[in-house]
Amino acid sequence: MEKERIDKRVIQILRWSIIVQIVFLALSSFSPRALIRNNRLGFEMDYWSLLAILLMLIILGALYIKRFEAAITRFLFLLILYALALITIISRHLFSLTIIRRPEPFQNISLFRWDAIFFLIIPLVFIAWQYKMREVVIYSIVIMIAEGLPIFLQQEPSGVFFAAANFLSSFARSGIFIIVGWIENRLVTLQRSQHEQLIEANQKLREYALASEKLAQTQERNRLARELHDTLAHTLSSSSVQLEAIKALFDRDPAEAKKMLSMTLENTKNGLAETRRALIDLRSSELEAYGLTQALKNMVSSAADRAGFKAEFHLEKELDMLPEDIIHCLYRCAQEAVENTLRHANAKKVTVNLMAEGDEVVMSIRDNGKGFDPQELGKEHLGIRGMRERVEMLGGTLAIESAKKLGTEIKVSLKRNND
Repeated sequence: MEKERIDKRVIQILRWSIIVQIVFLALSSFSPRALIRNNRLGFEMDYWSLLAILLMLIILGALYIKRFEAAITRFLFLLILYALALITIISRHLFSLTIIRRPEPFQNISLFRWDAIFFLIIPLVFIAWQYKMREVVIYSIVIMIAEGLPIFLQQEPSGVFFAAANFLSSFARSGIFIIVGWIENRLVTLQRSQHEQLIEANQKLREYALASEKLAQTQERNRLARELHDTLAHTLSSSSVQLEAIKALFDRDPAEAKKMLSMTLENTKNGLAETRRALIDLRSSELEAYGLTQALKNMVSSAADRAGFKAEFHLEKELDMLPEDIIHCLYRCAQEAVENTLRHANAKKVTVNLMAEGDEVVMSIRDNGKGFDPQELGKEHLGIRGMRERVEMLGGTLAIESAKKLGTEIKVSLKRNND
């Protein structure tokens, strides 16, 4: 406790409390007292309390010294609080001690005197705030002795009963101090515990946010790989194979090589256009601007214009209100399925269904193209694997049904409220 420093904000609050105490002590010291001596009324000032004000001003001035303020430890701060409490008690008894020594009989009537209990509670508040309950109990006992002993010494032997009564009064007040200090100490302890829990929760939240961000980055990388697979990668691999063939035919059959070169250039242009379209689609601007159902219509209609097939839609408009991750998954799966239809199916008609079935949303895309034998595919190519990863990540299922000359149907099922 000796080496740990006190927060400067706590010291600032203590300074203001000392200023208030000095003001009230000055008002009490300079307020007149009506003294009745020999049946005559007179007035007297409590100049002895000026000593208490001077001591408090010294403590206050020291607290405003930056070097002293920075050097205040918890132990020194506790001593300052005890000093303030003892000065308050002494200032209450100095005047009455001088009165006892006066030979002439008189009666003292205070016209303006503030009770010291308020200024004894202030150090108690700081102790309960900054220290443990043990320090609260010790402070209460010290105050009881410091208040009771002068009262006991001031009494004549015949007034022992009244001295004992005053001491019991101080004892009861110390008990009240302990209760008040215990309540405040428990409240401060609870507040600190809640503050620590809040810090821990914030730390966990930051860690969760970082983990979510990393997961989102990983998912975005996978999505980019899936989106670019059938555009840029496909175009480059196809062009590479064709250029190798052109190289082999260049000397033997220049006409055929020139023909293949024209085809390669055409494929490269188409691939470049597809890559640009895919990069634009990555921003999901269609989804943001029109919602899921209209975005599906626009995307499939655009593909139908390029490939010359007929597009048919059965879409439930209310499904535009699905969660964002589900909407994005359905759109990307539809996009991949339509692109596969463009490249491989040679279809004349594509039907897109999107409907709610109980607590699930089901999307199916069916074409009447040449189809394929799923057994002959072997390992799934990157496009299908990408769709399956998207769907399974959300707890859904992806089903592919196809047969040669009977077309292909891709069906996605997802929970409407995915947690």
